[in-house]
Amino acid sequence: MSIKLTAEELVDRHIIDESGRDIGTISDLYVDDDSKPHWLLVETGLFKGFLSVIPVTDVVVSDRGLEVHYDMEKLTGAPNVMGVRPYAEHREGMLFDYYRLTAPESVPAAARKGAEYDLLPPSQLCRFSTLSCENEPTEFKTKD
Repeated sequence: MSIKLTAEELVDRHIIDESGRDIGTISDLYVDDDSKPHWLLVETGLFKGFLSVIPVTDVVVSDRGLEVHYDMEKLTGAPNVMGVRPYAEHREGMLFDYYRLTAPESVPAAARKGAEYDLLPPSQLCRFSTLSCENEPTEFKTKD
């Protein structure tokens, strides 16, 4: 089963870890030309002014809310972005590798690249907060 949420519906929602602990609030997203979210930018409060970058593929909807399958400690080492600055293109390989995702061939520093991938790198996307768009929904798995 799944549920569809638009970027607009995701902003300001809380993310919890697998134990139910609050990780933080979604403050922005990287979206494609159709406004489909690929990466969530989450204000965790760990490092002032920095946003943790979380792939939408790691988020499920549970009876408790939006949940990721890892804990807050994983986010302390996760790639992040400073405030409104764009994500550094030379760090995109690190982002895909950290979450063990297959990256498009266009991401030179990624360990796993291939023709079959779920997410585009931030450099090929835009921030939801800075554009007016169609607001297409993204499908999330639900936790049974």
